[in-house]
Amino acid sequence: MAQVKNSEELRIRLQQAAGEDILAFGWGVLGMKNVFVALTPSAVFLEFISFTGNTKESRRIPFEELEFVYAIAGDASTPKLMKLNLESQITDAMTGTLLFKENTGKLTHILFRKMPNHDSNNKAPFRITEKLTAAKPELVHMPELKTVRKPQSKGGCMRRFAILTMIIAAVLTVVFAVTLKEGWGMASIIGFSTGVIFGGIFAPMIPIFRRMLTGQG
Repeated sequence: MAQVKNSEELRIRLQQAAGEDILAFGWGVLGMKNVFVALTPSAVFLEFISFTGNTKESRRIPFEELEFVYAIAGDASTPKLMKLNLESQITDAMTGTLLFKENTGKLTHILFRKMPNHDSNNKAPFRITEKLTAAKPELVHMPELKTVRKPQSKGGCMRRFAILTMIIAAVLTVVFAVTLKEGWGMASIIGFSTGVIFGGIFAPMIPIFRRMLTGQG
């Protein structure tokens, strides 16, 4: 299928693909994937597309398989502490997130941004939940994120810390030995110390980076 040029073309395309009436729709991203999202009278329909606009995969999620659906202004997959600079704040202000969880799946974040400007695309999550509220009001709610996200175990965090520390220490030891010419003994001490610091910083953040890259979790 060719790329869509406006909201009416997108609605027609989704109606043909889903084989049902389209109550609300939008163009979002799930992690690194472009996805057309539509609400039908009985399901949430997802059409994953390539950069050229061709269909890569389609999924139909019946209401019976959904635990909840909710819309939030901004990028709900990224922590607030990572949106402190002006560029991130501007992007966040022009973004909406559709959150939903299947009965047997992970929490899913689909981001809808201002561009493409198809009928205020960043407002699509709210149009979807508004129509869903009229059809299935019991589905439109949002529990505490901590209760639906998989908690980090101390063992898992320590394993990530150990792996990151060793990788960073090994790389930096070679770099310091070559550039500082202090000998392998001193280079390994500096490399290991630096690896411990960076491992401690980044190990707890790996689940956050994974969520931002995949849109799930």
